[in-house]
Order: sequence, then C-alpha cells, then structure tokens
Amino acid sequence: MRAGRPVATLMLAMGLAAAVSGCEAVQQASDTANQVGQAADKAQLCIDALQLAGFTPNTADPQKALEETQQKAQELNDLAAKAGDATLKDAITGVSDTMSNVTIQDLDPTNFATWAKEKSDQVVKLTSACS
Repeated sequence: MRAGRPVATLMLAMGLAAAVSGCEAVQQASDTANQVGQAADKAQLCIDALQLAGFTPNTADPQKALEETQQKAQELNDLAAKAGDATLKDAITGVSDTMSNVTIQDLDPTNFATWAKEKSDQVVKLTSACS
C-alpha cells in the first residue's frame, strides 16, 4: 500500500498544477476578451462621435441650426460619459463644447467660417483620439 501513496501524491500534485495552469489560461482568455470588447466599444463610440461631430448646421435657418447643433452637442456629451479612455472623453467633450457654445451670431454667414474652423480643429483632435 505504501507504494501507491507516492503515486497518488504525484497525481494529486499534477492535478493541482493543471488546475492552476487552467485557471491562468482562463484568466488570460478573459483578459483578452475584455480587451477585444473594450476596443470594439471604443470603435463604436468613435464611429458615433465622429458621425455627430460631422454635423454641419444649415445657416439658412439660424434658429433651427442653433437648436440642432445644441442637440448634437448634448448627444456628444452623452457619448463622452460612456468613454472609458480619458483622451477620447476629452476629445468628444471638446467637440461637444464647441457645438453647445454656438450662437446665432456664429451661424451668420459672415461669421460661420470662423466657428466651423474651430469645430474642425476639435474634430481633428477627436479623430486622433480614435486612432
């Protein structure tokens, strides 16, 4: 009976080693899945944010343009709240702030280019944060 005991101990030790290795493999797989999920979330967030940031108001109706631009800004704020990445969140917020701070005067055709350039600069930062 004594001869069977070292074999049993060895088998138990091998089983424990396999279990520990299995746990590490499960943890690594879980970490990889989380990273892939986070990348997919960031990609979707970027797609949504860039789509909203690409909005150009129709200056023919300044009041409507103002309301639509501010609505898009709020939608961007909502997206920024979902961003786990600080750089991405700041970039989305930058576009949102530019859009929410638009005024009727900014939408006047003589001033529109200045505001549009400011927004464009923020969109470039957003694009960079998404890459």
